[in-house]
Amino acid sequence: MISLKQLTQLAATSTEVWQVFQLDSARVSPTAAVEGMDAKERAEQQFLRSRSILWDLTGRIKIILDDQTTNAAIKARMLVDAARKLEVLDAKIFPAREDKNRHAQLTRDYQVSFDSLRLALGEEGMLMLTETFHYPERIFALGEFVKLRREKAGLDSRGMGIEKKIEEAQEELNEAEKDHACVEALLSTRKAQKGALMALGVVLLGVVLLNVTQLVAAIVGVVGVILLMLGLFSWLSSGVVFAAFDEELKRKVSAFEEEGFLAVAQRLRKARENMKALEVRMTDNRKELKTITDKLDKAAELERTWRPMTDLDVDNLTQKMTERCKHFFGDAGARTIFQHKRELSLL
Repeated sequence: MISLKQLTQLAATSTEVWQVFQLDSARVSPTAAVEGMDAKERAEQQFLRSRSILWDLTGRIKIILDDQTTNAAIKARMLVDAARKLEVLDAKIFPAREDKNRHAQLTRDYQVSFDSLRLALGEEGMLMLTETFHYPERIFALGEFVKLRREKAGLDSRGMGIEKKIEEAQEELNEAEKDHACVEALLSTRKAQKGALMALGVVLLGVVLLNVTQLVAAIVGVVGVILLMLGLFSWLSSGVVFAAFDEELKRKVSAFEEEGFLAVAQRLRKARENMKALEVRMTDNRKELKTITDKLDKAAELERTWRPMTDLDVDNLTQKMTERCKHFFGDAGARTIFQHKRELSLL
């Protein structure tokens, strides 16, 4: 006859695949919450946590046995997981004799209760319980596996869509930058032209001043010539840059007024903001995709038969396990067993 010890060992070797999908905030290790504590505080927290589990298991056995909506098979299954939690609970952590006695008495109560359920199920029932022991977790895990695989496909598709938008946005940004560069070259040319004309005016002023004072005229003339040379050089340089653009674009920007120049600058700003937003979306999509891919790879590594499975294969396997659960636990029992996923998991 299969013993409680054998089943608690089976519970201890439960596949970790389904836990891959439960390792978020709901399944953070208790030690993570006490990393910043000193040894005394950690010991106190561990004691309080263990004592809370002990009290929970004390009430759990009564709830399991008194539940009239579940049959003996489900009760035995839930009792095994509770017994497993009690088994890994170190009684040495309890300083009070009352808690030590409760732990010892609870261990006996679980054994007596299991023996009673084992007699009710019989040898065939216990063998069936062993066979279907991990079915609820595997059904749940397969559902999550398919869900994540579909989410991955959706993220892949979304990534392709974002990439296409980035390509379009890059083209728009290139056009906006080209228009803006042409406008900048035009404005620089006009500014250099005005500077050269002003410098020429300074030179002419120096010529006029020759009739008044030669010293001042010489100074003004020299400054004017220098400014004129710089202005002409700047005019030439800007003109060369402006001339490099195609004729249609040059004609378009040459006809702009102040509003047109502002519109070009605004278009460039919006194009850059759009590109930045798309790059952020792509980064977020890749991070989310990596998280899902890592989970899928971990699941496929632990359950290698899942990797080549199609959605139809998963549906067939899930249906097979579900029908087996219904056959053993009954329709009502099968519904109940998934309502107790928390009790049916190794917490």
